[in-house]
Amino acid sequence: MKSYSVWIGIGIVCVLAFLAGDSATETLRFDRSAIVNGEWWRIVSSHFVHLSSGHLLLNLAALALAGYVASPRTPIAFQIAAWLWLIAFTGVGLWLWAEDLNYYVGLSGTLHGAMLVAIAPSPFYSVKVRWVVGLVIVAKVLWEQTGYYDDMANVEMVGGRTEARSHLYGAMAGLIWVAVWMMTRYIRNRDE
Repeated sequence: MKSYSVWIGIGIVCVLAFLAGDSATETLRFDRSAIVNGEWWRIVSSHFVHLSSGHLLLNLAALALAGYVASPRTPIAFQIAAWLWLIAFTGVGLWLWAEDLNYYVGLSGTLHGAMLVAIAPSPFYSVKVRWVVGLVIVAKVLWEQTGYYDDMANVEMVGGRTEARSHLYGAMAGLIWVAVWMMTRYIRNRDE
């Protein structure tokens, strides 16, 4: 259970933020004008608030899936560092590269990266399965950046438009994390 404490903790924070109500969502969401006025915490806190119970449940299901594929032997410090990286990169990415975005909430962007970070070192799956999962996530995210993707398709379930750029930045953060992890592992194994 200890090995999944980070995943469970993130889920609990999301549920508590949702239960705190609309005023908490307004205080914690990505709000470009508030960030300009010095409320920088919103770049991080926006990932823990959601538009609706459907939005929250969808993200909690994805969080559970990513936690499920993660190795229970992954050190907690590694998990925390990975989540901090994913959250920061996704939030800063939205700030820097989505200049037309005024408001954002949700964990889905970071979850795209978290799935990559979770499965890469997982001993439960073959290298082939891990590559296929990674390629499917990358293909999904790339498809979402095309004109064929309908960002309003899930509006009834989540309560608003899907911000596909958050998925892109989350996946980018995950790929960077995995690349650094693989390089570090390669160097360590080569030197032994």
